[in-house]
Amino acid sequence: MGKFNLVIPAAGSATRLKPLSSNISKVMVRVNGKPCLDYIVEAVNGSVEEIVVVDGKFDDIREYCKIKHPKINFVKQPKLNGPRDAINLGIKKLKNLDMPLVVWLGDAIILEKDLPLGEDFLLTKEVQDQSSWCMWDGMQYYNKPKWYINDAVALVGLYSFAYGPGAAKAFDETDEYDISHALENYAGEWGPFQKIVTNKWYDIGDLPTYYKTCAELLNLKSRAFNNLKFNSELGTIRKTPDYHNNHSITTLRNEKMWYEKLTPEQSMFVPRILPHNTDLIMSYESGILLSDLMLYENLPSSVWDYILEKVFTIKLKYFNDSVNNSKLANKFSKQSREMWINKNQERLNNNDNFSRVEKEILMSYAIDIHKKTRPIEVHHGDFHFGNILYNQSTDQFKLIDPRGQYGSYVGTLGDNYYDWAKLAHDLHFGYSSLVNDVPHNTVVNTIFIEKIMKHNLDYDLIIKGGLLLLATCIPLHYDDKDRQKRMIKKVKDSL
Repeated sequence: MGKFNLVIPAAGSATRLKPLSSNISKVMVRVNGKPCLDYIVEAVNGSVEEIVVVDGKFDDIREYCKIKHPKINFVKQPKLNGPRDAINLGIKKLKNLDMPLVVWLGDAIILEKDLPLGEDFLLTKEVQDQSSWCMWDGMQYYNKPKWYINDAVALVGLYSFAYGPGAAKAFDETDEYDISHALENYAGEWGPFQKIVTNKWYDIGDLPTYYKTCAELLNLKSRAFNNLKFNSELGTIRKTPDYHNNHSITTLRNEKMWYEKLTPEQSMFVPRILPHNTDLIMSYESGILLSDLMLYENLPSSVWDYILEKVFTIKLKYFNDSVNNSKLANKFSKQSREMWINKNQERLNNNDNFSRVEKEILMSYAIDIHKKTRPIEVHHGDFHFGNILYNQSTDQFKLIDPRGQYGSYVGTLGDNYYDWAKLAHDLHFGYSSLVNDVPHNTVVNTIFIEKIMKHNLDYDLIIKGGLLLLATCIPLHYDDKDRQKRMIKKVKDSL
């Protein structure tokens, strides 16, 4: 595969995805935490000469690319005159037309490998309902036909041209709304397109297809300790451990037990669990992670105030079952030492990025937290925005991926302030922002602090715990040195 230019038409908004997203470009819609744009850029990485994105009324793509993809160039489509016009604007922005051209629609997620990008081909898919697509039978194009076209396939948003100047001429010499006229012009002068049929194209056209795509892509997503499988007929996610890994088996067993021991009211805030001897089978929940909303959606402070109040209410009202038992209290004092002192001491000892004084300060936080008596309550164990789903259409919140263990104790109980500290390491210290290398959402942080004060929680305890958890999770991110550097700097600046 040689070098080629890439044009990404992305001027359309995600209007058909409301209320999931109402004020972002469609190319910035997150599918399992990653915007559509990233799927495209990753697919052409190393082969593309120049990328031009054609955007519209929103500036969210440009702001995102300043950080994630600074080499991408932009041109704005001032008036939404259709995809053909957008592509033409993008081509005119290219610095060098004398090379192959690929046009990839911004909302097309395509995971097909080894495509001959830069050669003359159109990517297609067989569909039952042809009325929503531009259909092609190899000779003629049919835009959203009202009758079934035999031997026709749908164009799914990836067009490749071996001769860049010819593509530029074809798109410039027609003023038609649709792409098909330009395709006809190009093929008439430079030769026919190869037809490539794919089964690895994923649609996010509306809410039902968006959620279906998110679920289907889970099947392709590898996890460190378990495998995920989506069942479209049942609408379930199945977690299966690595049966050759004892840690994997134990982790999944603990998570499963946590779900099963919840009260009926608490179960309303988690996926529904189906009985199974070993695997964890749960309902697939539609929604968006609060971490994605925080990182990528420009929501007003009033909305964040509402969301955070809901999160605090769920935690304080429905997951605050205190247990007053002297034997249990003594046991949990040992668990607290294990979680706050022993674990963190071990991780800090093995981290050479902090000075002796910095380690001593952090461990003084751990000792302060351990010494302070708190009730034994229902404990999630990994309570941050990356584990809270929000369905905006139903206004429902779901907690996912609980630890199911506090120290060596297995069950639903633990230190509730560990959960609050987990939330602080995300919202106050910017864990999600640091992981994804995007600016910290200061609006969310401000409201988070206000909620701590409003609900009379121990601010000092939560903030100390949050910074400690951020510092001691750094070794877990050994696969990304730049990410570790960002985290280290944040901890040092916060001491």
